[in-house]
Amino acid sequence: MNGYTPFLSRRTLYGALAVSAALLALGSFVDFPLSSALYDASNPFAMFFAAYGAMPAPLGCVAAGTLFVCGRSRSHPVWGMVQGVGGVLLLIVGAMLVCFLPALYLPVSPALLAGIGLVLCIGTVLIVRRLARGAAPASITRVALAILLVILCELLVVNVIKVCWGRPRMRLVVNHPEAYFFPWWQWGTPLKELLMATGVAADEFKSFPSAHTANAATMLLLGLIPYLKPQLQRYQKALVAFGFAWTAVVALSRIMLGAHYLTDTAVGFLIGFLSVYLLCGAIFRPHKKTKL
Repeated sequence: MNGYTPFLSRRTLYGALAVSAALLALGSFVDFPLSSALYDASNPFAMFFAAYGAMPAPLGCVAAGTLFVCGRSRSHPVWGMVQGVGGVLLLIVGAMLVCFLPALYLPVSPALLAGIGLVLCIGTVLIVRRLARGAAPASITRVALAILLVILCELLVVNVIKVCWGRPRMRLVVNHPEAYFFPWWQWGTPLKELLMATGVAADEFKSFPSAHTANAATMLLLGLIPYLKPQLQRYQKALVAFGFAWTAVVALSRIMLGAHYLTDTAVGFLIGFLSVYLLCGAIFRPHKKTKL
């Protein structure tokens, strides 16, 4: 798409930074009372979004894999084969996550959830193929690369921080007599080794930041659709708005389940947003023509 304009403007960046900072400041005072008020481990709404709220990331892998296959090079057979094989592998990994991850959160038949996941993956493949039809192979590959790098970046950053921080989840504080609340700014906790020795899972100390929220923020990548189909440019703001709304709903559901605090979701959103903003901005920055 000639004259491509970044779908996340600087105004959007400043707004996201301001909102994240405000929520982080607010959560510094109300994290525990807010989570206590909203906590409902059996809430169907929260359980649904626990299962499917993070789906933008694995479905993004399916989309990226499909795009790599569609945009593979025909003029360079070796490179085209690498793109094709890599795309297929990425598609398979994403499909497996979509089909089997929801079973970790919903008390529903795993076969039924796998079937729903398969439908979501097939639908994603068909839609992405249609969007890629008629687009330049170079554009298709850049979109695929942007999706892949954003997902890898936010997952890496979130999980490195999680392991280092070791913040206990709200549900652990509520359900375990020896657990207690830790503010977000406290790095590490002696509580972790103590309770893990009694059988508490390591996952219960991965509250900060929220991976679900960071994964949900990759829904903002819907804003790349006009790069494949310029005629859809008029829908770009609506697509981005949907991405923000999806992220907000997922963040709320994580607080309701006691999996995260407000500050966890604020930082998770910020990591996901910045991954999209910085990487897409770098990949789609227009090349300046040098004058001779």
